[in-house]
Amino acid sequence: MFTLAFSLRGAIARGASAVVAVMAASQVQLHAQSSPAEAPQDLTGLGQVSVSIDGVPDPVFAAEEAKYPGDVTSFDTWRGFSHQGKRVITLALPKPADVVSVSVRALQDFPLGIYFPRYVEFQFESNGKWYSAGREVSAYPLSTRNVMAQTFTWASQTGVEASAVRIIVPVDVWVFLDGFDVKGFLNAKGTSASALTPVAANPDKPVGPLLPTSPNAYGIRNMLLVETGANGSLGTWSEQDFVPMLAYVNESGQITAPLFDTMLFLPYGSVPTTQAGLSAYLQDLFSPGRQLSALNQAVGYVNQVLHRPGYKERVVLSLPYFAYGQTTFGTIGGSAVTFAGSPADPDALAARETAETWYLQQLLQDWNRAGFSNLQLVGLYWDEEQFRDTMPGEAAYVQFASQLAAAHHLPLFWIPFYGASGIPDWKSLGFSAAWIQPNFVEQGSQAYLARMVNAAQTAAQYGMGVEVELTGITQQDQALYDSSLAQLSAYGFGTNQASHAYYDGSKLLLTSARSTGQARVAYDTTASFIAGVAIRGGS
Repeated sequence: MFTLAFSLRGAIARGASAVVAVMAASQVQLHAQSSPAEAPQDLTGLGQVSVSIDGVPDPVFAAEEAKYPGDVTSFDTWRGFSHQGKRVITLALPKPADVVSVSVRALQDFPLGIYFPRYVEFQFESNGKWYSAGREVSAYPLSTRNVMAQTFTWASQTGVEASAVRIIVPVDVWVFLDGFDVKGFLNAKGTSASALTPVAANPDKPVGPLLPTSPNAYGIRNMLLVETGANGSLGTWSEQDFVPMLAYVNESGQITAPLFDTMLFLPYGSVPTTQAGLSAYLQDLFSPGRQLSALNQAVGYVNQVLHRPGYKERVVLSLPYFAYGQTTFGTIGGSAVTFAGSPADPDALAARETAETWYLQQLLQDWNRAGFSNLQLVGLYWDEEQFRDTMPGEAAYVQFASQLAAAHHLPLFWIPFYGASGIPDWKSLGFSAAWIQPNFVEQGSQAYLARMVNAAQTAAQYGMGVEVELTGITQQDQALYDSSLAQLSAYGFGTNQASHAYYDGSKLLLTSARSTGQARVAYDTTASFIAGVAIRGGS
């Protein structure tokens, strides 16, 4: 877990010349109903300030956040917020007041992972109902490298009469705030808050899990991640390797029932995202007798055994993620393509789009040329587990990839890690479906079941599927795996209740399928979870 180890006062001091600290009080004109000498008073100290989470609380993020407990109304210390959705900072007033300004200051220190919030929304309460005065978006890109601060401000010449004021601040990674300030008049009447935009009672009503029958699931019920392109035998799949993944094979060697209906092929992380590296990956992916070719052969064999003529295994192939930076990709159309940015292409957006277009063209040419009779391509996978909104041009780049996939009549899928930036926005980013990684079993002895509950709640909130994760096949590993599956079932993500992706490290399920005793349990457990009934490993 990332810990911020630095002096917050020092951080802001280093960027003092860039601080934007124009307070709203200096901008507000005096009310006509007030005497010329009367200035707006500080309402913040007259009421009760509270901070709450509008999202899924997480004890690990909360523990990190607790290390930075500054007073959000003071300029002496910063208050730190880590992940967990939005923060709601509310000032409850002792009686209705005419509010003329609301402001809060935010810090950005890019190297330390502290970013400006994308926006701050200002809301006012009247007669028990909340109304929105709109949002102020960040005046600076989140990719700004300077250590600096800016003040988000709402101000009104006429004021708004309200009994409470709150700001809504999205927290994607780390947000640091101070100087929360509300000014106005206790003995004057402004415009009624009801003249503003009403806030929906439950704007973020959970939409439920991604169902296997949902149109945007494209028939994916149980999708196994298959990594290739590196790591020798671990990254090389034969027909014999795929058979026990396509269908359950008991300890007597009998094929008894279908298993994974979809295979997601993605490159190992060590595969370079250069033209040469990806060309080698594609050559390997479409090599005769292994990878996709081996899967095609294995499906034909399993179809014969299970008496299911005409069945085609679903396949999802990957689109690489090209990060903004100093990478030289290669040469396309006689021109060198780099992702470092240039005066003509400062965000390297055109360069990344060119590389993405080249890659997908090569991929689909190879797929069409192969003519696999037992496979159907149902989508593409975005091979980046977070939305890097702090990178230049990132939103436009992701949306281009989505549009590029759609131009070929293919959906774009995404599997972000737990707490990744962009999870609430996966639809607006352009993805057709998404699965969340709980990242529970990876924690080993530090794992806590609340993580599984939170992952399920997040998935239900935003209409996502869930990734099932296996990282070992020892007795201790199995205990964590069993707990994760039990929690998924308990929270509505069990068999046929949601679409699942499966991560099993490097062929762990295959290793388990070929084992006996304790090492065999993971394979049998997975098959039971997919089937929804207990499966015994014997004949």
